[in-house]
Amino acid sequence: MVLRGINTLLSIYFAFLVLWGGNYHRKSLAGDISLNVPEKYSRADLYLLSDTLLHLVNRDAAAVDSLPALTTQQMFDTATHSYLGAEKRWPVLQYKYASIKPMIFGRWMNYIGVTGYLNPFTNEAQVNTTVPAFVQPFTTCHEIAHQLGYAPEEDANFVGYLVAAGSTDIRFRYAANFEMFVYSIRHLSRRDPSLTRIIWQKTDPRVRMHYNNLMAFYDQFRGPVGDYSTVVYDQYLKANHQEKGIRSYSEVVGWLLAYFSKT
Repeated sequence: MVLRGINTLLSIYFAFLVLWGGNYHRKSLAGDISLNVPEKYSRADLYLLSDTLLHLVNRDAAAVDSLPALTTQQMFDTATHSYLGAEKRWPVLQYKYASIKPMIFGRWMNYIGVTGYLNPFTNEAQVNTTVPAFVQPFTTCHEIAHQLGYAPEEDANFVGYLVAAGSTDIRFRYAANFEMFVYSIRHLSRRDPSLTRIIWQKTDPRVRMHYNNLMAFYDQFRGPVGDYSTVVYDQYLKANHQEKGIRSYSEVVGWLLAYFSKT
C-alpha cells in the first residue's frame, strides 16, 4: 500500500516535469530579449526606480478610480489582446491558445495567499477573482506568462509587467505599475527607510488608499495556515532552482532597473 502511494506520487511528479516543470530549466526572458539584469544595485538605483514608478501610478490613479471595474470576462479578453500587442514587439510572447479561468475556491485560497496559479496538467491559468479588482489585471498577465513557459516567478512577474504596462487599457497599466511600485519601495525600505518615507509623501492619496485597502483585505485572512503554506511554497521554489524561494517574486526589481535603463 505504501509502495503504491509512493509510486503514484512519483508518477504525478514525473507528469508535472514532462508537462510543465521542465520550464524551470529553460532560458530566461532576459536572454530572449537581451536584457542585462544587474546582480547588485544601490540605494540610489532603487530610489530612482521607485520614483519612476511613483510617477506612473500617480498619473493613472484618478482615471482608474473613475472607471468601473472590468468584468471577469472583459479582463481575460483584455489580457489576451494585450499579449497580442506585446507579441509585435517581443515575438517570444506569442499567446496562441488562450485558456484563463477564475479560481473556483478563490476566497478560501486567500487563507494561503494564492492570487493565481497555473494548472500544470491542463496549462490553464487560474485567477483569484475575489481579491481587490484593481490588482487582478496584473495577476492575469502573470499567470499567462507561466502558460508561455516562463516558470521562475521573477520571469513571470516581468513578462506580466511588460504586457500589462503596454496594454491599451489604463486599468491594466495601473495594475502593473502599482504592483512593481510596491516591490520597489519594499526593497528600498530595507535599504533606507528615510528615502522610502520621501517616496510615500509624494504618493497620490488614491494610491495610498489602494495600498491600505489591499493590506486590509489580506489581513483578514492571515493566520497559521498562511504561514505554513508560505514555508512549503518557499521550499518548493528552492527545490526548483529558485534559490531565493518566495523572495524570487521581488527579484523582478533588478529586471525593472535593467529595462528602464535600456528604454
